[in-house]
Amino acid sequence: MPRLRTPMRFKLLPLALLAAATFAPSLHAQSLVDLYTSARSFDASYQSAKSQFDATLAKSAQARAAILPTANFALGASRSNQEVLPQPERSYGSQTATISASQPLYRPANWASYEQGNKQVALAQAQLQAAEQDLIVRVSQAYFDVLASTDSLAFVKSQKTAVAEQLASAKRNFEVGTSTITDSREAQARYDLVIAQELAAENDLRVKTIALNQLVGKSDAAPKPLAAPVVLAPLEPADAEAWVQQ
Repeated sequence: MPRLRTPMRFKLLPLALLAAATFAPSLHAQSLVDLYTSARSFDASYQSAKSQFDATLAKSAQARAAILPTANFALGASRSNQEVLPQPERSYGSQTATISASQPLYRPANWASYEQGNKQVALAQAQLQAAEQDLIVRVSQAYFDVLASTDSLAFVKSQKTAVAEQLASAKRNFEVGTSTITDSREAQARYDLVIAQELAAENDLRVKTIALNQLVGKSDAAPKPLAAPVVLAPLEPADAEAWVQQ
């Protein structure tokens, strides 16, 4: 039976991406690897592929057993008593042990099942690896979507603070007569716009967080923010085609 390789993990995910796990400290936050591990135990697609692989592996082992030698061992004991008058009673005992082995010389059906089982194992393993890679991509995408949405919301909030100060300044200047009503209305319009952008950013973050929670089977998934600045090591090999071939 060909030696089975352990399902590859993170093979197509650039190592530089995992190196980005140099995260800034954050209470109750989870790393990408932590959330990926949770998703492996929860994701239906991956679990289905894993169950199929395990079942196929067990079936292949049964097919292999059908072409191997079989051995039997038996152990027995008996005792009898004989009483013939006027002779004294006599006892007779016996013990037996038997061991046998057999090897089918040629059973086409068994060999066909064995070879078919090997091919099915290879197929199931490939499907499991594909499911694993797909899960890596989905978890990574959801993870960094939440981080990106968090950054976007923080940026909009900083804009809101700046625009609010501009609006307050425009109102004061209008009251003392150093600016026109047009300036005040333009500042108000900019403030209203940034409020709308803040609501949109909050909603986007909420949606992205829900998507991540559903993927990893948690209700409080919180990705660790990346430490800034992040210096990623160059990919080895640097040729993209080499990664595609893997």
